[in-house]
Amino acid sequence: MKMREQLNCSMGRIFLEKLPNTRDLGGIRTTEGKMILPKKLIRSGTLYEATKRDIEILADGFGLGTVIDFRTEAERKQKPDPVIPGVVNIFNPILDEETVGITFEEGEGRHEFQGIINHAASLSGKPHQYINKLYENLVLSQYAASQYGRFFDHLLEADERAVLWHCSAGKDRVGIGTALLLSALSVERRIVVDNFTETNTYVMEGAQKIASYAEQETKDQELAHCVRVLLTVSEDYILHAFSAIEKTFGTVEEYLEKRIGLTHEKREKLKQKYLTAQI
Repeated sequence: MKMREQLNCSMGRIFLEKLPNTRDLGGIRTTEGKMILPKKLIRSGTLYEATKRDIEILADGFGLGTVIDFRTEAERKQKPDPVIPGVVNIFNPILDEETVGITFEEGEGRHEFQGIINHAASLSGKPHQYINKLYENLVLSQYAASQYGRFFDHLLEADERAVLWHCSAGKDRVGIGTALLLSALSVERRIVVDNFTETNTYVMEGAQKIASYAEQETKDQELAHCVRVLLTVSEDYILHAFSAIEKTFGTVEEYLEKRIGLTHEKREKLKQKYLTAQI
């Protein structure tokens, strides 16, 4: 069997009953001829709906040891992570309560649908402009940079078991965090972008459902399109984030060291911990 089949995943996806956007980064190759170790680095959306079987797969099948929650305290209280015996849970919010209120990564239940619709309606038909500002904040604000710095420290401090990090949909905060991690591990930019946009494969069904509801309720196709844009990702978003980094810091490497605090020494330790030897 191929490695991906052995790991119960395709293109990194871990097939779970209620967690559509949970992926193992194992198998991704770097520009230095190495490969990310399987069952070590897992990106995900919220774990709130995880079934007993999902938890068994993550805990036993993938050796989960640490869960890093990128959500705010309010989000955690609304949809708490399941208790998994033996797993270390770390609270590491990437955005503050006020800012995260505009990300609208969740979408379940009529009242939540209405919140997303109201937000979409407030954007005057310019959702991309809003999203670009959000992504600039994710990479350039002092608070977010500090929290992503903590994320890297947690990765370095974790034991030999797998580390999973998540927000709500695993789309924006996790998307940026994963892009920074892959960049730090010397993964080619094209692969980083593809990993980011792959999210659409797993969130599109839910986004279409909410967009259809918006159109049904408002008879406004443009508003429905805006909702769909808010609930999915685009290559443009991550490229805009990288552009903002490079305009401000020159290179992603300089950004990781000067803004995130990932020194050369820490970066080398990260590679030693999560990459194979030369392949």
